[in-house]
Amino acid sequence: MIKNAPPREGKEAKALDGLLSRLDFAQREAAECLEGTLCLKAGAGSGKTSTVCARIALGLEKGEWDPARTLAVAFSRRAADALKGRLLSLSAPEKVKVSTFHSLALAQLRRLWSLFALSPFPNLVDERGSCALFEKAAGAGERIGEYLGALKWAKSSLVGPSELEEAASYSSFSLPSGFKAAWQAYEKAKKEAGAIDFGDIFILLLKILEASREARKLVSGAFESVTVDEYQDVSPAEHAILKFWASRAQSVCVVGDAAQTIYSFAGSSGWFLSHAKADFPAPYREIPLSFDYRSGREVIRCANGILALSAEKYARLRAGSKARGSLERRSFKDFPSLLRGAVELAKSKDPVKSFAILARTRRDLDALAAELLKEKVPFGPPGCEGEGRIALSTIHAAKGLEWDQAVLFIGTERVGEEEEERRILYVGATRAKEKLSILFLPSPSNLSRFLPFSPSEGR
Repeated sequence: MIKNAPPREGKEAKALDGLLSRLDFAQREAAECLEGTLCLKAGAGSGKTSTVCARIALGLEKGEWDPARTLAVAFSRRAADALKGRLLSLSAPEKVKVSTFHSLALAQLRRLWSLFALSPFPNLVDERGSCALFEKAAGAGERIGEYLGALKWAKSSLVGPSELEEAASYSSFSLPSGFKAAWQAYEKAKKEAGAIDFGDIFILLLKILEASREARKLVSGAFESVTVDEYQDVSPAEHAILKFWASRAQSVCVVGDAAQTIYSFAGSSGWFLSHAKADFPAPYREIPLSFDYRSGREVIRCANGILALSAEKYARLRAGSKARGSLERRSFKDFPSLLRGAVELAKSKDPVKSFAILARTRRDLDALAAELLKEKVPFGPPGCEGEGRIALSTIHAAKGLEWDQAVLFIGTERVGEEEEERRILYVGATRAKEKLSILFLPSPSNLSRFLPFSPSEGR
């Protein structure tokens, strides 16, 4: 802890003061909560990034935490870079650590390996390398995608081959046939190649920390303040690592929204968000951010309607601005006409407005891309849609992003766990700022089953 920090001056002081003055009451309350554990229940569009940045910058300005021992964990590299940039603009020192779970865990694993291991650090294989190993070891063929998904779920859940069937029976995850034998063959081939995969990073780091007191001292004492974004989507492996990172922290902030839990297929669980009080230092405070400053009222009404019939008690969004917004809903009789409808919207979009088409499956994205190419409509992935290009993305990849107009393309049937599918649709709907267009094939087996209106209304 560093008390009596030097006063801020010039533009840096004005930047933080300006941000604090723009926060609403709940945001300001959260930004000033610097001791113990803060559980920030932040709804879609509720200004969580501004709140988190203000809190970290304020804590550093008051000398509550050493910048070099201040950690912020984001869900993706893109989000981490954006968070780091915001903090630097608020005078936060460069020493503040902003990272993803995987990046920081890998850095710590390499350091501990160099200190305690006798062998060279293994070769880290990416997804392509894992595919090759599965094919070599088990002849996975067309099942490689399913096997990779099961591998990620198992390792994120800290489940080994001997516990596989029992763990799956308590989960909504469906194991592909033949996976256990293929996994065992994969692990043998990986070991022979002197390699590890991304799922091994957490497992190996945890083994070292659990076995070595010296390693625990190095890792557990590294941070005074820990902030974790998208906490509703942390996995058991990430949670176990986080407990070590935060074990000596004086201040912990976990930020999440139960209604946006959409990665259970990868082992993530919203359980940790609802039980944060037991994991981190006292005193514990829970502050909800419920005003959506991103979307117009009609978009918010639709998003709340998607969650309304759920048995879960999700928090309802409240309109944070006077913008009305608009909702367009159109049903189609077949997939080709659905494709044409999406392309027509893309071709007629306002050239100065940001625009995205979001789909549930990669298969739908491929079909959309082919149709857009045929019609010579420029498009790209999120973040690369300059020069009039539209963004084309899965709903999962669009998490945390926003557009003036978002089109939800509901086509391919996909029957996943009921509540997770409902939340996926909700996340897609809340990406829209001004206009939400929902194009769908009515079906009890796709996301249209959660729409807050009947198919006859979508004409």
